[in-house]
Amino acid sequence: MKQLCLLSLIAFNISANDASEQIIYFDNVLDGQNTEQMQSRVNLKQSGSILFGTSSDGGPLTGHIEASNNLFYGSGNTRRVQFNLVENGIQKWFMGTESSEGNWHGVWFGPNQDKGDFSVYLEGAPSSDVPTYNDILEFSADPIFSGGSYDRANPLNEGFLVDEHGLEPFPFAQLDQSRGLYVQSDTGGTPFPMSFYLTFKRPFELKTFRLGSFNNRYGTRLSTFNFDIWEDGQWVTKGEFYFEQIPTTRTWQRQEFSLPTAVTATKIRISATGTNESPAVLMFGLSFQ
Repeated sequence: MKQLCLLSLIAFNISANDASEQIIYFDNVLDGQNTEQMQSRVNLKQSGSILFGTSSDGGPLTGHIEASNNLFYGSGNTRRVQFNLVENGIQKWFMGTESSEGNWHGVWFGPNQDKGDFSVYLEGAPSSDVPTYNDILEFSADPIFSGGSYDRANPLNEGFLVDEHGLEPFPFAQLDQSRGLYVQSDTGGTPFPMSFYLTFKRPFELKTFRLGSFNNRYGTRLSTFNFDIWEDGQWVTKGEFYFEQIPTTRTWQRQEFSLPTAVTATKIRISATGTNESPAVLMFGLSFQ
Protein backbone atom coordinates (compact mmCIF):
# COMPACT_ATOMS: atom_id res chain seq x y z
CA MET A 1 0.00 0.00 0.00
CA LYS A 2 2.84 2.37 0.84
CA GLN A 3 4.51 1.60 -2.49
CA LEU A 4 1.30 2.40 -4.36
CA CYS A 5 0.92 5.73 -2.52
CA LEU A 6 4.52 6.65 -3.24
CA LEU A 7 4.21 5.88 -6.95
CA SER A 8 1.00 7.88 -7.14
CA LEU A 9 2.66 10.84 -5.42
CA ILE A 10 5.60 10.79 -7.78
CA ALA A 11 3.38 10.51 -10.84
CA PHE A 12 1.30 13.45 -9.59
CA ASN A 13 4.28 15.71 -8.89
CA ILE A 14 6.35 15.20 -12.02
CA SER A 15 5.63 17.83 -14.65
CA ALA A 16 8.40 19.25 -16.81
CA ASN A 17 8.83 23.01 -16.49
CA ASP A 18 10.34 25.33 -19.07
CA ALA A 19 14.04 25.91 -18.64
CA SER A 20 14.95 29.11 -16.82
CA GLU A 21 18.31 30.83 -16.63
CA GLN A 22 19.55 30.93 -13.08
CA ILE A 23 22.78 32.19 -11.53
CA ILE A 24 24.75 30.23 -8.94
CA TYR A 25 26.55 32.74 -6.70
CA PHE A 26 29.47 31.21 -4.81
CA ASP A 27 32.80 31.87 -3.11
CA ASN A 28 35.84 29.70 -2.40
CA VAL A 29 35.89 29.83 1.42
CA LEU A 30 33.68 27.39 3.30
CA ASP A 31 32.66 29.47 6.32
CA GLY A 32 28.88 29.88 6.10
CA GLN A 33 29.22 33.46 4.77
CA ASN A 34 28.77 33.54 1.01
CA THR A 35 30.59 36.61 -0.34
CA GLU A 36 29.32 35.67 -3.84
CA GLN A 37 32.59 36.54 -5.55
CA MET A 38 31.93 34.17 -8.48
CA GLN A 39 28.99 33.24 -10.67
CA SER A 40 27.93 30.34 -12.86
CA ARG A 41 25.01 30.78 -15.23
CA VAL A 42 22.92 27.67 -15.83
CA ASN A 43 19.79 26.69 -17.71
CA LEU A 44 17.74 24.85 -15.11
CA LYS A 45 14.72 22.58 -15.46
CA GLN A 46 12.75 20.74 -12.78
CA SER A 47 10.55 17.71 -13.30
CA GLY A 48 9.01 16.67 -10.00
CA SER A 49 11.94 16.18 -7.65
CA ILE A 50 14.43 15.85 -10.52
CA LEU A 51 16.71 18.75 -11.47
CA PHE A 52 18.49 18.85 -14.82
CA GLY A 53 19.97 21.38 -17.19
CA THR A 54 23.23 22.71 -18.62
CA SER A 55 26.02 25.12 -17.79
CA SER A 56 26.79 28.11 -20.01
CA ASP A 57 29.24 25.95 -22.01
CA GLY A 58 26.86 22.99 -22.34
CA GLY A 59 28.07 20.88 -19.41
CA PRO A 60 25.39 18.77 -17.67
CA LEU A 61 23.59 19.65 -14.45
CA THR A 62 21.84 16.81 -12.64
CA GLY A 63 20.33 16.52 -9.18
CA HIS A 64 17.16 16.51 -7.13
CA ILE A 65 15.22 18.47 -4.53
CA GLU A 66 13.34 16.70 -1.76
CA ALA A 67 9.67 17.06 -1.00
CA SER A 68 8.69 18.75 2.25
CA ASN A 69 6.41 17.19 4.87
CA ASN A 70 6.35 13.93 2.91
CA LEU A 71 5.63 10.76 4.88
CA PHE A 72 7.69 8.63 2.51
CA TYR A 73 10.46 10.84 1.28
CA GLY A 74 11.64 14.24 2.41
CA SER A 75 13.12 16.30 5.20
CA GLY A 76 10.42 17.88 7.27
CA ASN A 77 9.60 21.53 6.75
CA THR A 78 12.92 22.35 5.05
CA ARG A 79 13.62 20.84 1.65
CA ARG A 80 17.13 19.71 0.86
CA VAL A 81 18.63 20.15 -2.60
CA GLN A 82 21.70 18.63 -4.20
CA PHE A 83 23.07 18.69 -7.73
CA ASN A 84 26.24 18.22 -9.75
CA LEU A 85 27.44 20.69 -12.38
CA VAL A 86 30.12 20.26 -15.04
CA GLU A 87 31.46 23.60 -16.27
CA ASN A 88 34.60 24.09 -18.35
CA GLY A 89 35.28 20.41 -17.88
CA ILE A 90 35.32 20.67 -14.07
CA GLN A 91 32.70 19.01 -11.89
CA LYS A 92 31.32 20.61 -8.74
CA TRP A 93 28.96 19.12 -6.14
CA PHE A 94 26.37 21.36 -4.48
CA MET A 95 24.38 20.51 -1.33
CA GLY A 96 22.02 22.82 0.50
CA THR A 97 18.53 23.65 1.70
CA GLU A 98 15.64 25.73 0.44
CA SER A 99 14.94 28.91 2.41
CA SER A 100 11.51 30.19 3.37
CA GLU A 101 11.76 32.56 0.36
CA GLY A 102 12.26 29.59 -1.96
CA ASN A 103 15.98 30.19 -2.61
CA TRP A 104 18.80 27.67 -2.24
CA HIS A 105 21.78 28.10 0.09
CA GLY A 106 24.49 25.63 0.99
CA VAL A 107 28.01 24.39 0.30
CA TRP A 108 29.89 23.16 -2.74
CA PHE A 109 32.95 20.98 -3.29
CA GLY A 110 35.31 20.59 -6.23
CA PRO A 111 37.75 17.87 -7.31
CA ASN A 112 40.92 19.45 -5.87
CA GLN A 113 39.82 20.23 -2.31
CA ASP A 114 38.04 23.33 -3.63
CA LYS A 115 35.04 24.29 -1.53
CA GLY A 116 32.89 27.20 -0.49
CA ASP A 117 29.36 28.50 0.04
CA PHE A 118 26.71 28.98 -2.65
CA SER A 119 23.31 30.57 -3.23
CA VAL A 120 20.74 30.32 -5.99
CA TYR A 121 18.04 32.99 -5.98
CA LEU A 122 15.20 31.43 -7.90
CA GLU A 123 12.55 33.43 -9.65
CA GLY A 124 15.42 35.05 -11.51
CA ALA A 125 16.73 36.35 -8.95
CA PRO A 126 17.42 39.83 -8.14
CA SER A 127 15.23 41.72 -5.76
CA SER A 128 13.26 44.58 -7.26
CA ASP A 129 13.56 46.43 -3.95
CA VAL A 130 16.36 48.92 -3.46
CA PRO A 131 19.12 47.77 -1.09
CA THR A 132 19.14 49.18 2.43
CA TYR A 133 21.52 49.05 5.38
CA ASN A 134 20.15 45.64 6.42
CA ASP A 135 21.07 44.21 3.00
CA ILE A 136 24.78 45.08 3.31
CA LEU A 137 27.15 42.22 4.04
CA GLU A 138 30.39 44.20 3.93
CA PHE A 139 31.73 47.71 3.33
CA SER A 140 35.33 48.75 2.72
CA ALA A 141 37.30 51.67 1.28
CA ASP A 142 40.77 52.10 -0.16
CA PRO A 143 43.56 52.90 2.36
CA ILE A 144 43.86 56.40 0.87
CA PHE A 145 40.72 57.26 2.86
CA SER A 146 42.50 56.73 6.20
CA GLY A 147 45.69 57.78 7.94
CA GLY A 148 45.76 61.56 7.73
CA SER A 149 44.15 64.03 10.11
CA TYR A 150 41.31 64.77 7.68
CA ASP A 151 41.11 61.35 6.02
CA ARG A 152 38.19 59.14 7.00
CA ALA A 153 35.88 56.34 5.94
CA ASN A 154 32.87 55.80 8.19
CA PRO A 155 32.40 52.24 9.42
CA LEU A 156 29.20 50.51 8.39
CA ASN A 157 26.27 52.08 10.27
CA GLU A 158 22.48 52.28 10.04
CA GLY A 159 22.67 55.51 8.03
CA PHE A 160 24.13 53.67 5.02
CA LEU A 161 21.95 53.80 1.87
CA VAL A 162 19.36 56.07 3.52
CA ASP A 163 17.92 58.54 1.01
CA GLU A 164 18.09 61.86 2.86
CA HIS A 165 18.97 65.54 2.23
CA GLY A 166 17.29 65.53 -1.20
CA LEU A 167 19.06 66.93 -4.26
CA GLU A 168 19.40 70.60 -3.40
CA PRO A 169 22.64 72.09 -1.95
CA PHE A 170 22.60 72.48 1.84
CA PRO A 171 24.90 74.19 4.38
CA PHE A 172 27.93 72.61 6.02
CA ALA A 173 26.39 72.49 9.51
CA GLN A 174 23.41 70.38 8.39
CA LEU A 175 25.32 67.15 7.70
CA ASP A 176 26.19 64.64 10.42
CA GLN A 177 29.49 63.41 8.99
CA SER A 178 29.52 60.36 11.26
CA ARG A 179 26.27 59.01 9.80
CA GLY A 180 25.91 56.99 6.62
CA LEU A 181 28.43 56.38 3.87
CA TYR A 182 31.18 59.01 3.99
CA VAL A 183 34.72 58.73 2.56
CA GLN A 184 37.23 61.59 2.46
CA SER A 185 40.88 61.87 1.46
CA ASP A 186 42.63 65.15 2.18
CA THR A 187 46.34 64.51 2.53
CA GLY A 188 47.37 61.51 0.45
CA GLY A 189 47.27 62.94 -3.04
CA THR A 190 45.05 61.63 -5.83
CA PRO A 191 46.14 58.11 -6.82
CA PHE A 192 43.05 57.62 -8.97
CA PRO A 193 40.93 55.56 -8.99
CA MET A 194 40.04 56.00 -5.30
CA SER A 195 37.31 53.54 -4.41
CA PHE A 196 34.83 52.22 -1.90
CA TYR A 197 33.12 48.84 -2.04
CA LEU A 198 29.76 47.39 -0.97
CA THR A 199 28.81 43.71 -0.86
CA PHE A 200 25.12 42.82 -0.52
CA LYS A 201 23.62 39.71 1.06
CA ARG A 202 21.66 38.96 -2.14
CA PRO A 203 21.61 40.21 -5.73
CA PHE A 204 19.83 43.45 -6.55
CA GLU A 205 18.81 45.03 -9.81
CA LEU A 206 20.39 48.50 -9.81
CA LYS A 207 20.02 51.44 -12.16
CA THR A 208 19.37 54.84 -10.54
CA PHE A 209 21.32 56.10 -7.55
CA ARG A 210 22.32 59.26 -5.68
CA LEU A 211 25.78 60.30 -4.51
CA GLY A 212 27.06 63.47 -2.84
CA SER A 213 30.17 65.61 -2.48
CA PHE A 214 31.29 68.93 -0.97
CA ASN A 215 32.53 72.35 -2.09
CA ASN A 216 35.02 73.66 0.48
CA ARG A 217 35.79 77.09 -1.11
CA TYR A 218 38.23 75.82 -3.75
CA GLY A 219 35.98 73.59 -5.85
CA THR A 220 33.90 70.45 -5.59
CA ARG A 221 35.75 67.45 -4.20
CA LEU A 222 34.47 65.12 -6.92
CA SER A 223 34.31 65.72 -10.66
CA THR A 224 34.17 62.26 -12.29
CA PHE A 225 33.61 58.72 -11.06
CA ASN A 226 32.95 55.17 -12.25
CA PHE A 227 30.34 52.62 -11.16
CA ASP A 228 31.64 49.01 -11.35
CA ILE A 229 30.14 45.63 -10.47
CA TRP A 230 31.84 42.32 -9.71
CA GLU A 231 31.02 40.07 -12.67
CA ASP A 232 32.49 36.70 -13.60
CA GLY A 233 35.43 37.10 -11.22
CA GLN A 234 36.47 40.63 -12.18
CA TRP A 235 35.43 44.27 -11.88
CA VAL A 236 33.47 45.53 -14.88
CA THR A 237 32.69 49.23 -15.38
CA LYS A 238 28.98 49.80 -16.04
CA GLY A 239 28.89 53.59 -15.95
CA GLU A 240 31.17 56.65 -16.11
CA PHE A 241 29.74 59.85 -14.64
CA TYR A 242 30.37 63.57 -14.33
CA PHE A 243 29.50 65.27 -11.02
CA GLU A 244 28.17 68.77 -11.64
CA GLN A 245 30.02 71.47 -9.72
CA ILE A 246 28.38 72.69 -6.50
CA PRO A 247 28.01 76.45 -7.00
CA THR A 248 28.14 77.62 -3.36
CA THR A 249 31.14 77.23 -1.06
CA ARG A 250 30.97 75.34 2.24
CA THR A 251 28.02 73.43 0.80
CA TRP A 252 27.03 69.78 0.39
CA GLN A 253 24.97 68.34 -2.44
CA ARG A 254 23.76 64.95 -3.61
CA GLN A 255 23.08 64.39 -7.32
CA GLU A 256 21.17 61.67 -9.15
CA PHE A 257 22.66 59.34 -11.78
CA SER A 258 21.40 56.43 -13.89
CA LEU A 259 23.35 53.55 -15.38
CA PRO A 260 22.89 53.12 -19.16
CA THR A 261 21.12 49.81 -18.48
CA ALA A 262 20.02 48.11 -15.27
CA VAL A 263 22.55 45.69 -13.78
CA THR A 264 22.24 42.77 -11.40
CA ALA A 265 24.92 42.71 -8.72
CA THR A 266 25.83 41.55 -5.26
CA LYS A 267 29.06 43.55 -5.14
CA ILE A 268 29.67 47.12 -6.38
CA ARG A 269 32.59 49.55 -6.48
CA ILE A 270 32.37 53.33 -6.87
CA SER A 271 35.65 54.98 -7.81
CA ALA A 272 36.49 58.68 -7.86
CA THR A 273 38.48 59.45 -11.01
CA GLY A 274 38.64 63.25 -10.77
CA THR A 275 38.30 66.20 -8.41
CA ASN A 276 38.15 69.99 -8.69
CA GLU A 277 39.97 70.51 -5.38
CA SER A 278 43.12 68.44 -5.71
CA PRO A 279 44.30 66.63 -3.67
CA ALA A 280 40.98 66.38 -1.80
CA VAL A 281 38.30 63.80 -2.67
CA LEU A 282 35.00 63.38 -0.83
CA MET A 283 31.96 61.15 -1.47
CA PHE A 284 28.96 60.66 0.78
CA GLY A 285 25.29 59.76 0.95
CA LEU A 286 24.97 56.91 -1.55
CA SER A 287 21.42 55.61 -1.95
CA PHE A 288 19.48 53.75 -4.65
CA GLN A 289 16.17 54.73 -6.17
